[in-house]
Amino acid sequence: MLIRDDFGLLMQQRAMPLRKPIATCFAIACLGIALVVASPAEARYSAVVQKAQSLLAEQGHDPGVLDGIMGRNTRRAILSYQASKELSPTGELDDATLESLAIGVSVALAQNIEDWRAVPTQAEIDALKAPINSPENAYADYRPRAPAGRLPLPGKAILDAMNTSADTYGSRAQGHPRHTEQGLKALVGCLRTTHFPDHWSDITIHYYCQMSLPRRCYTNALAGKSTGGRRIARPAAYAGCVSGQFADAGDFEFVPNNQGLIFQYLMFAQTHAFNHEQEQAIINAFYGVQDPTDRTECQKKRPRRTEDPGDGTHCLVYKTMSKKLVGRSR
Repeated sequence: MLIRDDFGLLMQQRAMPLRKPIATCFAIACLGIALVVASPAEARYSAVVQKAQSLLAEQGHDPGVLDGIMGRNTRRAILSYQASKELSPTGELDDATLESLAIGVSVALAQNIEDWRAVPTQAEIDALKAPINSPENAYADYRPRAPAGRLPLPGKAILDAMNTSADTYGSRAQGHPRHTEQGLKALVGCLRTTHFPDHWSDITIHYYCQMSLPRRCYTNALAGKSTGGRRIARPAAYAGCVSGQFADAGDFEFVPNNQGLIFQYLMFAQTHAFNHEQEQAIINAFYGVQDPTDRTECQKKRPRRTEDPGDGTHCLVYKTMSKKLVGRSR
C-alpha cells in the first residue's frame, strides 16, 4: 500500500510551480523518472528524493548527504536497495522502487484530511501518563523518527480543533474574517518561542499555539511559573489547569469544554513519532497552503516555528530543521 505524502508531486523546478492538481496522479507511475532524476548541470532539489535518501539510510543503504538531490551516492544506495529486494537494478527511483519504499505522492492530501485513526479514548490517553523511553512504548519513545514512529493521527478532528481555537482567539492571517492583530501576534510569538520548542512535534506546537489565552495556564505549569519553580509533568499540568489549581485556569476551561481529548493526545504523546506526512498535511491545510513545494507560497501563508528552515521549505515533510528536535520524557 502506498503512503500519501502532503508535499505535492515533486519539487520539479523551483521556478515552475504546479499549475493544477492532477487527480489521476495518485499512482506512482505519474511521478515520471525524468522529474526525479536530473543531470548534474540541472540538479534540482526533490522532496521525494530526500525522503527516499532518508529511508535508504535507515535501512543500511548509504546515499551520502541527505540533500534531496539525485547523485552518484544516491544511485549506488538505490542499486544496493534494489538488490536486497530483488528488484530490477535500474539505479533509479522507478515505480517498483518507490512502491517498495512506500513513497507515494498526492497534490491533494492537504485538501483531503481524514481521521487516519479515531480520537483516542480517555483510557488510551491515561496509558500515556507514565512515559518510558523505550521502543516498546510507541508514545514514549522520544527519539526523533523513532522505530515506533509514523503513528497515525485523527487528522480531521485535529484540524477542526485548530480551526475552532483559531476562530475563538483570532489567531488568523490578515484578511480572514476572524483575524485579530492580538491573536495573530500571539500565534507567531508562540511559534517563535525559545522555551523548549525543540521538545515539541510540529503538529503539537501548531495546534497549541492557536490558543492564545488557555495555553498560558499549561505553559506556566510546565515551566514552573505557577508551581513554585517546580516544573511538572504534562499530565499533572493538565490536571492542575482543569481543576483550577494553577494560575489562568479560568481561561483554560475552553480546553476541557471543547477539545480535551485532542489536547491531551497531542500533549501527552508529543514525541516525534507521529506520522510526518499527516502532521504536515494538517498544518498546511490549516494555513491554506495549496502546494507545499512552492517556497513563495509557503513563506507567505505558513508562519515558521523557531527551528524551521528559513528558505521556504518549512511546509515540506522532510525539511531540514535548523535545530534538532530531541523530545523530552516528562
